[in-house]
Amino acid sequence: MRGLMGSFAVLPLADVVELLVRRRLSGTLTCERGSIRKTLHLDQGDAVAAASNDPREFLGQLLVDFGHLTEEQLAKAFRTQEETRVRLGKVLTMTGLVPATTVRDVLAIKIRETLLDAFLWDAGVFSFDDGPPPAPDDTDPRVPLADIAREAEFRATAWSAFRAQFPTGGAPLEVDEAKVPAGLAPSTIDGRLLALARDGKTIDEVGLALRATDFQLYQRLYALARQGVVRAAPPPVGAVVPADAVAPELLDRARELLAAGRPEDAERVAARAVELAPGAESARALLAATERALGEHLRAELLAPPRTPRLRLAADELERLRLPATDRYLLARCDGRRTVEELTRFVPLRELELLKAIRRFVSAGWIALG
Repeated sequence: MRGLMGSFAVLPLADVVELLVRRRLSGTLTCERGSIRKTLHLDQGDAVAAASNDPREFLGQLLVDFGHLTEEQLAKAFRTQEETRVRLGKVLTMTGLVPATTVRDVLAIKIRETLLDAFLWDAGVFSFDDGPPPAPDDTDPRVPLADIAREAEFRATAWSAFRAQFPTGGAPLEVDEAKVPAGLAPSTIDGRLLALARDGKTIDEVGLALRATDFQLYQRLYALARQGVVRAAPPPVGAVVPADAVAPELLDRARELLAAGRPEDAERVAARAVELAPGAESARALLAATERALGEHLRAELLAPPRTPRLRLAADELERLRLPATDRYLLARCDGRRTVEELTRFVPLRELELLKAIRRFVSAGWIALG
């Protein structure tokens, strides 16, 4: 079935997957929305490999999240991978850092999470091209696509409940200390989540600090909410912008800036247009175009040749800045030991957002690039 393609607005992913399962097809399914791209390799209806440019779905990030690797070990493994051109999973098993069974199990999770996230998309495009899957490896899992589809049905129901409790990720959390379970260890995920909530972090900031996928985060939030431990703080009083309030002049201005070779300014204006009208396809498409152009510009500036960021601020100076969690998290890893490219591999931020932050830190004099 070469050349099958379409829009999720017309054909939802659930319908696409149902077709692939029924015909037990082999090939490559690609899903794209804005700057996010996910690829799934199929062998007779089973998913055998997945790739994504969402950092939370990288194999290395998942292994760190589950406690199988430290960030330092992952950085060393990446350097070995660059030297040998061997896949990361193979490097980890060859060096004895992670058992092959663990790599296989986490790769199966990676496959499931990569596709399950795309089931939530109400916009974007897909394509499927038949062909043989990649050559198998002893760490490669096989995940029946039908199992992922059933999990997606369960998650759709779960997400309805999650969103009823927590409509937006921009809300801070309130903790009812009287209902916090006795003996809850600070090192557990719930203990860490509550500590971040007490610090006034928003749900999105909590997810970043925990390096959790959206489903993992909201699953824990919902469980705590059912116990009465947390709730979303009420939104501030203010006017609500209609979904169709995007001003045409914003889009025109973004196009002008892009044509003038100013991708950073163009991306900022396009992002504002999407913020005003998240449902406007024209705004989202323009934002994707400006992000691509800005990404190319920043990669040329910060990745080639390799640049190593080093923090120029003392700990007390950093504390006085009162930075958001995202900036504080990234600055803590600008220790002069990791290149910018290495940071893009295991810091749970999209590459573009990380590169923009590094550029901003340099301009502010907070870090130096070696």
